[in-house]
Amino acid sequence: MANKSEVMNQVIFSEEFNGIFSESVHPVLLEGGTEDCHAEKIEEWVPESSEQVLACSCCRVTFPSMQQQREHYKLDWHRYNLKQSLLSKVPIGEEEFNSKTENDEVSSISGSDSEDDDPNTLDTFATSQGKIFLQNGSGQVISLYRGVLLVDKKEEISTVNFYQRYKDKCGLNKQWAIIMLGGGHFAAAIFNGLSPILHKTFHCYTVRSGQGGTQSGKDGKSGGSHPKSAGASLRRYNEQALNDHVGSILTAWSEELKNSSLIFYRASGPYNRGVLFGEKSSILNRTDPRLRTIPFSTGRATFSEVKRVHSELCSSTVYESLNEAASRFAKQNSPERNAKKKKSSCINRAKSRELVQRALPAELSRSSSESNASEVNLAELKIENEDEYELNCETVNISFEDLAEFGDSLTPQQRKRGPNRKKPRKSKNQKLREKEEARKKTLIDALIKGNPLILEELFQERLKTFEQGTNVSKAELSQEVFNEILDEDGNSFLHLAAINEHEELLLYLLNNEGDPCLKNKNQQTPYSCTSSKVSRDTFRKFAKDNPQRHNYNKAQIPVNALTDEELAEKRRALRKVKKEKEKEKKKENHIKHQEEEQKNRFLHLTDREKRALAAERRILNSQGKVVARCFLCGADMAGKVPFEYLENRFCSIDCLKAHRIKTISC
Repeated sequence: MANKSEVMNQVIFSEEFNGIFSESVHPVLLEGGTEDCHAEKIEEWVPESSEQVLACSCCRVTFPSMQQQREHYKLDWHRYNLKQSLLSKVPIGEEEFNSKTENDEVSSISGSDSEDDDPNTLDTFATSQGKIFLQNGSGQVISLYRGVLLVDKKEEISTVNFYQRYKDKCGLNKQWAIIMLGGGHFAAAIFNGLSPILHKTFHCYTVRSGQGGTQSGKDGKSGGSHPKSAGASLRRYNEQALNDHVGSILTAWSEELKNSSLIFYRASGPYNRGVLFGEKSSILNRTDPRLRTIPFSTGRATFSEVKRVHSELCSSTVYESLNEAASRFAKQNSPERNAKKKKSSCINRAKSRELVQRALPAELSRSSSESNASEVNLAELKIENEDEYELNCETVNISFEDLAEFGDSLTPQQRKRGPNRKKPRKSKNQKLREKEEARKKTLIDALIKGNPLILEELFQERLKTFEQGTNVSKAELSQEVFNEILDEDGNSFLHLAAINEHEELLLYLLNNEGDPCLKNKNQQTPYSCTSSKVSRDTFRKFAKDNPQRHNYNKAQIPVNALTDEELAEKRRALRKVKKEKEKEKKKENHIKHQEEEQKNRFLHLTDREKRALAAERRILNSQGKVVARCFLCGADMAGKVPFEYLENRFCSIDCLKAHRIKTISC
């Protein structure tokens, strides 16, 4: 059996996460213990004397004069207790402080004297990342962003009911708003769960090119002499247009914003915050408890970035234990990773380089010492003449017989092209071909994933481009877009959707002029190229609901084929008819059997008994219906004209003749 994963990434709106987030959740620290909600409460100190006295509440001492009080404030003991009070810890006495100082137990009066206050701890790092860790009754640790459950960092955790806060913000009301504004770019969206229900993006030229900052900020610094260039005037106009446009969008979304449980925003700088909150008639209020700043860095304000921010905020990580959470989170705060972030690629050329003395290699040092020794010997050596010097030199003969050809690693083509030759530039047709292949790959990925929202966005972008230039209708454009061949096998949108068994995507394509009659290179229609029961049922259902839309015989879709429910209903009807027929046949056999019994009983009667029975029936005939039978064979003569002879009735002339012959012979 496979081991259960110790880390799970969950969406906080899912039912599985709702089951994990139980009522017993409480905040915990990664390095042991719980959050400030279980911190020790310090009693407030009050001087014993009721009169007004000079005292220090941090050290809990009184002074007879103001001069002694001022001298006390300069002591390390007071500074240490002041730091203890900031950390919500009990102050210590002067004797205890002196003993700690003598034993070097106080490392720094102004700094941290405990590992818990180290700024590099996991809990400090988690707070800087905007994360909070909660633990449920099963021991599982849940990591998610603090802004989802807490208003800000100053909110008292001890008064927060995390389970009720989660139900209000993520369970009962799943509607969130994301607003991003910066650099003239605006992007906002309102999500219900994971699906965006409203979104808007636009851009205005407001940032000064090359210098940065807004035009209004530049005008504020320049005093009364504002720049009068065309670019400055355009930026001033665009700033006002941006302000009005953002206000109109937020006003139009006022109902949806009121119904949102959380509003996350990013507005860097006073100008952008003034656009969102500065107007008196602004929909957003700074004191709104639903407002949260986005707790991580973001890119340019676009719709894709807004979706990424929402996906990041509503994601969480579930660890099986506190130790697992600490070990996993510690990897993100490793010194090597922080060193890579802090390391700068810029070189400060104004600062002189450090001189580092390194030991020379052994061979080089030995050769240098020998050269120094030879120089000394040559200096001491006195050669009288050049002839004596030449006698001491040895003549060496060099042979060229063993010389080999130099091994060149370059090929003739590489040598001809050269080592630093630039790559050939791509032609325009090649660039268009690569762009077209990338577009088709994007469409194929969307069809494999089965997400109709991506296709809808691409179709709307294509529709906007056609509406500006041509008079193509939406139906014609849909027929052209969604019947395109996407791969080398000749498969269309419907082929790929049917192969990957995406029922929702199939209905979307069929409703948007997707042609089920198209065939790929294997001469297969979208219906015949898949053996999936889900895909084939979707095609049959669409054909039944829209019988006149396509030629379903050409598409190889059986229109008259019954569904499973219809087949079951038909079988039930057939069984019912069969039972009724069997019941009627049984009834007829019963009547026939009774008729045979009466007939046999009549045949066994004597002639006298038959005449008496016939007379009795004639008497009863006046009162009700009586069955008349043939005198000879006993057959029923109801509805027939009988043949009479000697006061006897017969069903046919043959019975009459037979009775007459029988009587004569007797």
